[in-house]
Amino acid sequence: MNSKWMLAAASGAVLLSQAAVADLNAGVNAAVNAQADADAAEQTVRDQRDAAKADAKQAEKDARAQRDQMESDAKARHDAIKEDAKAKRDAMKDDANAMGDDARAKHDANMKKMEENRDAARQRHEDAMNNAQGAGANANAEMKAGAAGVNAEAKADAKVDAEKKEKSWYNFWD
Repeated sequence: MNSKWMLAAASGAVLLSQAAVADLNAGVNAAVNAQADADAAEQTVRDQRDAAKADAKQAEKDARAQRDQMESDAKARHDAIKEDAKAKRDAMKDDANAMGDDARAKHDANMKKMEENRDAARQRHEDAMNNAQGAGANANAEMKAGAAGVNAEAKADAKVDAEKKEKSWYNFWD
């Protein structure tokens, strides 16, 4: 019996060792699979991190490009406004110069007209003075002649009246 027992013990040991080897293999396989899963999870985390970094860099590039575009748009608008203001200023300056030229031309025309009117008025005044002097000389001669005649008539009338009515000195109220 001893040999049966030995055979049974040896078979049991072999069976147990195959089960132990299978368990060991299963454990090793489980460990390898766990390591592979851990490596895959780590790689997934790395890929996600790299993707997040790439997304952040792209977002930064996009933001920088958007900022640069906004700056160039603002500069273009500023330059356009500046050019419009310059054009308006130049147009207003040209209008002011044209108005000044028109005013100078009107002033010069008015001054010329005023000088012509002044010369005409001076000529009319001289003509009137010459006419007045001529008429005055004639009138003066006529007035002297008329005055002499009137004076003579008045003296004659006074003499006649005095002769007609001699009043006494105390009847002066009549």
